[in-house]
Amino acid sequence: MMGPSLYLANVNVTVKGMPLLESLDLNLDGGQWHGIAGPNGGGKSTLLKAIAGLHNHSGSIKLHWPEGRNHAGYMPQLSPFDASLPVTALDFLRMHCDKRPVWRRFKGDPKIDAVVERVGINKLLGKRLGTLSSGERQRVLLSCALLNEPHILLLDEPLAGVDKHGREQILEILVQFKANGGTIVMIEHDWQILQAHCDTLSWIDGGLQGHDDPTTLLQSFQSLHIGLRHAS
Repeated sequence: MMGPSLYLANVNVTVKGMPLLESLDLNLDGGQWHGIAGPNGGGKSTLLKAIAGLHNHSGSIKLHWPEGRNHAGYMPQLSPFDASLPVTALDFLRMHCDKRPVWRRFKGDPKIDAVVERVGINKLLGKRLGTLSSGERQRVLLSCALLNEPHILLLDEPLAGVDKHGREQILEILVQFKANGGTIVMIEHDWQILQAHCDTLSWIDGGLQGHDDPTTLLQSFQSLHIGLRHAS
């Protein structure tokens, strides 16, 4: 059974009087890996937040959920973190699935245990978030997105700051997620990753400027490739 399909019609997002997305129409089939690319400031993260319900919008955003599949996972863009906060990686995971205060005695959670094993962050659980490297924090954020066993993943640059080994590990998890029928919507700048893994690619710059298979779209937007990078 496939994950949800996504239908956007005449979507507009305005923040503090500034239009960030205008008249966006886009249909994304369930069970596929959809790439989102475009220049910095073009509205990619805004689009993902609107889909996740974190930005007010006009127009229509609808997910068609197959019966029994109605969970979404959202991974935000990596942002600066206050290293002085006494929050461990385990505390952070517990905040996403435990209704009790995190300072209460923790007796374990099968969902956390399964995700920790899946993403391979066992050695990070006792460390403060502020002491983790960018790549380590990305893996913790991905773990949070996977906690409720989602059927669609909304990922904002999940590979940013991740080393080669970590990147391969995350991509392997996402490949398996799609193989199990999940839908992925992922912002990414690396054209090699987009071409290797995505079924479709949407170019976002204030709205939808193009939508096709990655190779065809990237060839047609060669003049805009300054916003893309090669894998290192």
